[in-house]
Amino acid sequence: MLPTRKRTAMVKKSISGLLELANNPSRINIAVAYDSDDEESKNYFESNQWKLLVENTGATQEVHVIERKGWKDLHVYYNYLATYIRSDWYFVWNDDAFMRTQGWDDELWEHRDYRGLISMESNGKRPDSTLFPCVPSLWQYTFGQIGINPVDQWIQDINYEVGTYKRIKSKIFHDHFAVTGNNNDEVYQETSKTKKFTKRAYKTEENKALKNSWIEIWKTALENENNSTAK
Repeated sequence: MLPTRKRTAMVKKSISGLLELANNPSRINIAVAYDSDDEESKNYFESNQWKLLVENTGATQEVHVIERKGWKDLHVYYNYLATYIRSDWYFVWNDDAFMRTQGWDDELWEHRDYRGLISMESNGKRPDSTLFPCVPSLWQYTFGQIGINPVDQWIQDINYEVGTYKRIKSKIFHDHFAVTGNNNDEVYQETSKTKKFTKRAYKTEENKALKNSWIEIWKTALENENNSTAK
């Protein structure tokens, strides 16, 4: 799932690398969401260049245009995409993320029956954190959405608490300005202005209560799944 804005060159590099390093791209569906006022993205994603980039590998693609929400509502893009996708797994991706491991899709496939968060190592200040979570369909079925902003931390916090967390060997390079000094563009400038607001909002008592309710719901969903499998 890839929300993006005015970063078509980065999207091309990110997605082409993701698919080139997949051993079986036919298992992969690239779902994009961009803003209705983003002419750069409109021109690119409506072009044959984009369609061939994905579909020539055997992968599939779908593109969704939505009203602009902005970075502080980034979760809305992921939740929107997850509503329209039917998949065994939902992989949160960024346009400044680059896969580094050949056969990463096979490694995910090996853990396809796992019911919890799967993550890959990525560069950053906290190597144990989950920046690009991958969750099973049970997660989307249970909650009807991926989460709230920031979705990576939201998914991580809930699964850490429940103990449903698996780190696999595949690696991702995150070419984010705060980490590498690259891509200090219009998109990053917007995110930097709203980041403090997002962090404060995440820590409100209301969100803490919501997180605790998700934790209990997730525990119940997993118990029901285990009981169903046992039968």
